[in-house]
This record gives sequence, C-alpha cells and structure tokens, in this order.
Amino acid sequence: MKRWSGWMLVGSLVLGGAAGAQDDDVATQNGTGDSQGMIRMGESEAIDHGEDLQKLGDEQPGTGGSGQGDAQAAKWMQRGLLPVPTEEKAFLAELHHANQMEVQMGRLAQKNGESQAVKDFGARMEREHGQADENLLAYAKSKNLTLEEPKADSTLAQAMQEAEHATMKKLEALQGTPFDRAYLADMVGDHDMDIAKVMAAQQQFASNTSLKALLDNLLPQLQQHRQAAYRLLGQETPRQARQAPRGAR
Repeated sequence: MKRWSGWMLVGSLVLGGAAGAQDDDVATQNGTGDSQGMIRMGESEAIDHGEDLQKLGDEQPGTGGSGQGDAQAAKWMQRGLLPVPTEEKAFLAELHHANQMEVQMGRLAQKNGESQAVKDFGARMEREHGQADENLLAYAKSKNLTLEEPKADSTLAQAMQEAEHATMKKLEALQGTPFDRAYLADMVGDHDMDIAKVMAAQQQFASNTSLKALLDNLLPQLQQHRQAAYRLLGQETPRQARQAPRGAR
C-alpha cells in the first residue's frame, strides 16, 4: 500500500532500504552471509515450497530483525512525516485504493511468480486484503459515504502516483524468480508503510470509536503480512543459489 498521497515520498525510501538491507539482516541473524548459513533458516525444500508460510501468519513482528517496520513507523510519526487526511471519507478512500492494489498485485503474484511460497503469499494478499476491503466498504456504507478514487492534488502526489504505475508495469513484465524477489521486496516496503499509516490514523481518529476499532483489527494483519514477506524475501537467496546457472548442466 504505498499509495498514500501525503507521505508517499517515504515509501520510496523505505522500499529501497527494505530491499537493500534484507540480505545484511539475514546474514546477521545466521552469523554468515553465504547461502548455506541462510539455508539454516529451514530445510531447503521447505524454503522452496513455502511449507512454513502458515506458521508465519501467526508470528508477531519484533524477532529476528523483522519487526523493524513498527519501529520505523514510530519514528516517522514522531517526525511528522505521516500526515493522514483529516476527513474520514478521504482517509477511507485512500485505504480502499490501497486494498485494491494489494489484491491486484496478489493476483499477479499467483500468475507471474515461480515459487509456490510466493504464489501462496499472493493468494493470501488477494484473500485477506479483499476481506479487509469488504469490511471497509461496509463501514463506509454504514456512514453513508461513497468512496471515490483518491486524486493526486499535488506535484508530489502526482509523482508518487506515476511511481506506483511504474512499479506495477515492472512487475507485470517480470516472470519467475526475478518477479518473486521484486514482488516480495515491494511487499516489505508496502507493509512498512501500511503499518505506519494505520498507526498514524489510530491517533488521528482516536475519538472515532468505530473507525478506531476497524483500524485496531487491521493492524495485526498488516504486521503478519509484513513478517511473512520479510521472511520469504530472505529465503530467495538460498533458493536462487541452489539453482545451477543456465548452460552449466
């Protein structure tokens, strides 16, 4: 969900940081930077086929470096980098758009991904963000709110909207292993932003008890999504390392 117009600039920064620091984080956890060290995260076949994906869904952030999203979110909030719309309707429209994009990208992962773990994760994104969106739309209907597509009403918002389209176009062009890694890196960055946005909105709309309850239910799910994407991204390197280069066989 890197579609929040007021603070999308941060999205480009965290996405690069999440992807670029991933291998260093995994290497630190295992005491080595080589593929054998990272394979100790689990059996090789389990890594390839994502057999521990369901277990990841129940883990909470804060272990093995994978909880950095929450800490970063707190820093952004303290620095005032996460403004949210003051109008409830505008905020819900952005959240609705973000859910729709996650669903769309989840479907793409099932189509273009190579590993079963990535396909399963994409299916999970389609299912769970789809359900979250249904809950959001039901809430909006109860308030007699009609949600429209968020408008890029500033130069920054327009630039970030273009960046979003470029990311989707890139993922649509990728297949197999290159897609897997690019998609998972994007999911880590996206969900860092998701968590931060929802945490900021919990404060912004603290007096709106019904909306606050919706956000309170959403936040743990986003944390689990981020955790799973982070772990799967770390597993991409050993999976690729075990594949012999083309022409080597």
